Amino acid sequence: MRKKWKVAILLLTVISLLGGCFAEKPVLEELDPEGKVKIKVMYHNEESFYRDYGNGFDANFNEKYPNIEFEVISLIKMYRDIEKNGTSYEEEYLKLIENNKPDILFATETDLFEKLAQEGKLYNLDPIITQEKFDVDSYMPGLIDMMRDYGDGSLYGLAPSFYTSNLYYNAELFREYQIDPPRNQMSWKEVLELSKRFAGLGSEDKPIYGLTEDFGRVEELLFGIAATSSLRALDPKGEKLAFNTEGWKEAMELVADAVRSRAVFAPLEEDVRYLQTEPFLRGEVAMVFGSGMFRDQLLQGPMQNDGQEMEWNMVTVPVDPASPDESPFVELNGIYAIAADSANKRAAWEFMKYVNSPEIAKAVSRSPHAGLQTRSGFTKEIAGKSTESFYLLRPKAGGGSIWGGSNVNRPDEFRFGFPNLVEKQLHEMIENGKSAEAAAAAIESEGNALLEQARAAQKAQKANAGTK
Repeated sequence: MRKKWKVAILLLTVISLLGGCFAEKPVLEELDPEGKVKIKVMYHNEESFYRDYGNGFDANFNEKYPNIEFEVISLIKMYRDIEKNGTSYEEEYLKLIENNKPDILFATETDLFEKLAQEGKLYNLDPIITQEKFDVDSYMPGLIDMMRDYGDGSLYGLAPSFYTSNLYYNAELFREYQIDPPRNQMSWKEVLELSKRFAGLGSEDKPIYGLTEDFGRVEELLFGIAATSSLRALDPKGEKLAFNTEGWKEAMELVADAVRSRAVFAPLEEDVRYLQTEPFLRGEVAMVFGSGMFRDQLLQGPMQNDGQEMEWNMVTVPVDPASPDESPFVELNGIYAIAADSANKRAAWEFMKYVNSPEIAKAVSRSPHAGLQTRSGFTKEIAGKSTESFYLLRPKAGGGSIWGGSNVNRPDEFRFGFPNLVEKQLHEMIENGKSAEAAAAAIESEGNALLEQARAAQKAQKANAGTK
């Protein structure tokens, strides 16, 4: 019996020793403490990189990793080349990668990020995240799921910040007229019905409107409603417009009726190109469907109305009743990824890990104009207002663009001209009683002609650039 115990103890000792010999191999080899390494990082430009990640970032990161240096690969020149050569964002972005071989890629277009991930050009972060127990659980709901969708189930990138739209409202106006304020997760029909309760209020010289889009653009309000309902303006191949549908016609009727009834502020004669913060602060508009730009302007502008501080608040954007927990307006400020062919993956990962860490999210969130951190729980208040509405909705599956993808070939001539076509037809409906059927058919016909013309001009420009 004693001999069997001795054998058992011997076996356990051997197993323990073998466990030590065959300990889990690191996914990425540790950095050489004596060696210097320079990593190439894509970013807007060098100045903005050190503005956004300078000072405290440099001090803390350099203290921990004194042997890592940065070379910033600027995206600014790429934008100039797009304009000069008539090329697409994707073409110039891929050219920039090929010519500079960055270790860290910075993608502002989610469709391009998805393309790079699925073509095997990005490093799969899952093994290193698992091994180092990197926290991915404290991100806002749905973010990591969305990122995994781009990589067919694998995680190829991380995003530290985002922006989104909200429904801002003047609490004083609602209280003055004894109207219940908006709430989170209302549908567009509910919001427009609520806005109609303000129609006819105020005076002839200073009427009160229930709602406006942050630039007062009637077509942009339509596009917001369409994105919520997952309407697409192009056919599945992205070749031609598919605007003459029941969904688009219903959305156009909804908008036209709201403007016609003076529930929605959308000037039909003057060309409004400024944010509607002033009418909102003056008490002329009860609610604004506002982007991050509107929020920033609201925070920076004079928070005064007739010499008194105005009481405002915010709730979530309107939602699709079929998916009330999703928003198509969640946009990432940029996705960081590691190039699959990088020779400096460990150093690149240390940078990625640091920039996307809870510690950095906590530090950055202290700045009043730092933007929204994708990690929940750090940006709890903005100007004394709860940020619950920013984090309540998950990013909408498939994104929120009416074009079905930001890398769809939409030349500038079409991109700037198409909204004007839609605006013109909406005005025809509002002022002259044109039917939604006729307006949608006109938009599709004229839009296809404009798209064909713009793509032909783009093709000629590219051919011209190639001969120089």
